[in-house]
Amino acid sequence: LVWFGLPIVREELPLTWLGSEKAVWYMTRSSGIVAYLLLSLSTMWGLLLSSKLVQKQISPAVSLAMHNYLSWVSWGLVAFHALILLFDRYYSYQLSDLFVPFTGPYRPGWVGLGIIGFYLMGVTTVSSYFRKQIGQKIWRKLHYLTFGAYLLATVHGLMAGTDVLQLSMMYLVSSIVVIYLTAYRVLTAVALL
Repeated sequence: LVWFGLPIVREELPLTWLGSEKAVWYMTRSSGIVAYLLLSLSTMWGLLLSSKLVQKQISPAVSLAMHNYLSWVSWGLVAFHALILLFDRYYSYQLSDLFVPFTGPYRPGWVGLGIIGFYLMGVTTVSSYFRKQIGQKIWRKLHYLTFGAYLLATVHGLMAGTDVLQLSMMYLVSSIVVIYLTAYRVLTAVALL
């Protein structure tokens, strides 16, 4: 990333596999898929933590560390997923296209939703480190943005992704598990009131 981040003219990239059109396409696709899987796991893990389903099996410190790790790695891979597009030779992406929703050259609406999801992921991930300063109630409300981030990432993948047919089961199973765990969490919370 540091090497690619230097101000280099696209045509001056070395003719290695990193400079090839296919490599950028493969890295974009694979980082997006892995980022989505990690976001799904982080969302599922957070729901398991909040519903106390894993409380007795795994220590709270390990559970929280796992949730934080999944969140940060997912967020980092989404950033990589976007930044590698600067080297795509088929579409000409500018830095602003990657950070300003609905402005890019490829399916701007669906990609824009992914950018908003990226920002929501960042807010929920970073807010955990300011939990004491902002208070539990505000932190919890901010953390509900995770559902929006997950939904936007799912829609982004389904509508802007190039492998939708091959990955449809991934999206379906992930969504079913997140919906089930959310319903379980809501029903147990209501039963406790």
